[in-house]
Amino acid sequence: MNARTVRTPNGLDLTSHHLSPGQCVELSARPHQETALILICGQLTAALPDGQHTIDRADPFTAPAVGWYLPPAVTTTAIAGAAGADVIEVHAPITGPVPATPITTITMGEAEVRGSRSWQRHVTTVLQPPQTSRLLLGETLALDGRWSTYPPHRHQHSDPPRETALQEAFAFRVHPPSGFGVLLTYDQTVEDARATVLTDTGLATVTHGYHTIAAAAGHDLYYLWAAHGSTDTHFALHTDPAHAWLLDC
Repeated sequence: MNARTVRTPNGLDLTSHHLSPGQCVELSARPHQETALILICGQLTAALPDGQHTIDRADPFTAPAVGWYLPPAVTTTAIAGAAGADVIEVHAPITGPVPATPITTITMGEAEVRGSRSWQRHVTTVLQPPQTSRLLLGETLALDGRWSTYPPHRHQHSDPPRETALQEAFAFRVHPPSGFGVLLTYDQTVEDARATVLTDTGLATVTHGYHTIAAAAGHDLYYLWAAHGSTDTHFALHTDPAHAWLLDC
């Protein structure tokens, strides 16, 4: 089993598991954390308190999100099927009311189309309060070289309703997998931007500042995003003023 983890300073962590057939993810009790287990592709069977549940997903480009939300203190084991499984495990600290939500099997409706032209993308919100304590989770699909998380925005300061303070972690897939994407982050202007190359199965975090993502031409880019704030429970985005005019396009 291959596992890689990224963490944010406020306690959000995201782990990517590549499971061979029959391998498992064992989740121990975490009394002060909430958990989401999202299947990226393959088959996964989880032993939950009400019995065994099996989910399938061909790939994140053609099939919607499936998985489970696990409230604090739940112990479970998830086993990969005959074709293996790629799985994302997300944990966030309980910093607000403990949700009354029991273990939930995630089933998704249609994605929301956001943006336009070369920055159009499809966004699906998977989990958000009050289903969770403060964890926000979703998926974004940018097709054929389009920009996403665009125009550049931040969610760094707790100043609702104008802006909320959330840190993010991401898991990426690229189609075809030989392609790539780019994550730009900056504090003041794009002249100071830091570039991170995004490859298939790559992970990243954004803890502060403006950010935006682009897929390479001729490639589709998918990413699972997880966000957490110590006090805020929803996205209020502050768009970079230099690019805010694009919101009217």
